[in-house]
Amino acid sequence: MAGTSEILGTYSPENIVIVLSNSKMSHTISGYADGTFMSITRQAPHAALYTGADLSNARVVRGNKGATVTLTLHQAGESNDVLSALLAADELSRDGSDCFSITIKDTIGRSMYYSPVAFLGNNPDASFGVDIETRDWQIHCVSLTQNTAGNGKVTPDGVGTLQALDVEVDARWRV
Repeated sequence: MAGTSEILGTYSPENIVIVLSNSKMSHTISGYADGTFMSITRQAPHAALYTGADLSNARVVRGNKGATVTLTLHQAGESNDVLSALLAADELSRDGSDCFSITIKDTIGRSMYYSPVAFLGNNPDASFGVDIETRDWQIHCVSLTQNTAGNGKVTPDGVGTLQALDVEVDARWRV
């Protein structure tokens, strides 16, 4: 039986796929900047600790699944054009008809993120110089479903723990 030291996970930035779609279009993002090209930040934590003056404790639980996905693209990427057009259409209609869904998938791992409704809040700041610059696009997600997962095989112990949490591990990921 393989231990965790014998499991080799594999990650490839080329295998992160981000798809935006609505009734008018479907677009796979391209032109990622070198380095960190995407971050996902939840608006409010699921749970937060409250401690009273007398050291009594409580937990504040929130159902807010709003999140912001920040995409960092290089200035030469065509997805800048698509994002600009989506923002311009939404600014014109102002009725939500140009919102879109977003799907983010690690195609060689188990991480996946999805929001049925998302929109762009603003154009990114732009700078121009002697080298390729970057553009940080903020996509606001109304209700992001998140599965942050790994990229390697799962040990029998891990499978057992996940099953106890009502999560089934696909056979291809089992040691």
